[in-house]
Amino acid sequence: MDTHGTSSILTPSAAALHLSPTLEINEAVARARASGKRIVHLGFGEAMFPIQQRVLQIHRETSSRSDYLPVAGLESLRTTIAEYQSGRLGIKIQSDQVVVAPGSKPLLFALFDIVRGDVLLPRPSWVSYEAQVAHAGKKLFWIETDDFDRHTLTAEALEAAYNTAIQQGGQPRIMLINSPSNPTGQVFSEEEVARIVRFCREREILLISDEIYSDICFRTEEKNISAFKTAQKDGGEVIMTGGMSKTYSAGGWRIGFAIFPSSSVGTTIQKAILAYASECWSAASAPAQLAAAAAFSSAFTTDAILGSEMDRYRDLVTVLHRMCTLRLFTALRDCGLEVAEPRGSFYLYPSFRPFREQLRAHHVRTSRDLARWLIDECGLAALPGAAFGEAEEEDSISGGSLRLRMATSFLFYPAEDKYQKGYALLETAARGEDIELPLLDEAIECIQIAVGKLQKSG
Repeated sequence: MDTHGTSSILTPSAAALHLSPTLEINEAVARARASGKRIVHLGFGEAMFPIQQRVLQIHRETSSRSDYLPVAGLESLRTTIAEYQSGRLGIKIQSDQVVVAPGSKPLLFALFDIVRGDVLLPRPSWVSYEAQVAHAGKKLFWIETDDFDRHTLTAEALEAAYNTAIQQGGQPRIMLINSPSNPTGQVFSEEEVARIVRFCREREILLISDEIYSDICFRTEEKNISAFKTAQKDGGEVIMTGGMSKTYSAGGWRIGFAIFPSSSVGTTIQKAILAYASECWSAASAPAQLAAAAAFSSAFTTDAILGSEMDRYRDLVTVLHRMCTLRLFTALRDCGLEVAEPRGSFYLYPSFRPFREQLRAHHVRTSRDLARWLIDECGLAALPGAAFGEAEEEDSISGGSLRLRMATSFLFYPAEDKYQKGYALLETAARGEDIELPLLDEAIECIQIAVGKLQKSG
């Protein structure tokens, strides 16, 4: 093999891959801390609550299980997922519509690989979607949104993206949405979801609905809003994905799922996914699947006692995420930043546009510059908007937004104290007592210091 040019070793799609920005900043923070620097970490969206105790016990008790499970997943887990989602959405989902995988990421990669056509994606969107689309060799066409209307996908924006795709020779046959959203923290209303499903149905577009944060809605009435539910009622082809990494703080267990429509299109795609899985990941970990079968228990599933415990756990996790995220939202707004009030997940997406001129005095012109300045000058780590598809040029549609994605999931206690302090924090929330979060206070202080520096330079 000729190794004179290392770039010739890789395929074009592999050469275009880079370390995910979320993991990259995590490693950067670790290096900075190892050198003795104090860093407040808002850059990585890893849920940090302790795993529910009975679920954790099951994982420990089954850790010796090393056998291959069925490619589609453990039947009891598929059943529990189907029962839980049926109850949440008020529709009927069968276990044979569910496919389990080692995380929802490989399922999304697989879907982009096997379904024909190019992709419509809201701007901004989670960092990995764009890379997944590119790796599948598809064209990506952005649907523009704005914080002034909570990053709503308007009819005009949907039509504009579709027409642009057609005019540029694209074949838009796939669209992906994520609600509650990473990075914006916004939740689509029933009206918005109906508009999106109708738009896709009329153009024969497959809609992928990433509902990984569906339990972390700050308004109870929004927890059962789902494109999958709407399509079952009104028609359309929608695949729902989800997993254990956010609500259940079990990202390292790598359990994700997809639920397919029972239509001929859905069945065809599901069969292809299973064939793909059999050649790619074979099956998710046996202990993790056995524990997950308990984690997805609820009032809608067979084990009423465990279901009650898990419903309580999900509620308390949501209470704490809501409290922490809204406290940071208030602080950002009080500092003069532009930010839409979050309605779910544990993210905020503020813009430093009000301080554009002052930032120039610090040689900051882009969101990447801003992220570097904040970590160097203020000890605050956040992800730049550019990582989520934002254009950096001031004459672009997003106007050089100077946005950052801030995650609040690391602000409850140091990561190493997750099990020592986490269960007590959940019980404090259950009692409705006041909760002090020193790391949140430190994050707010860092932001206030940053804004203070900008005000002085103005």
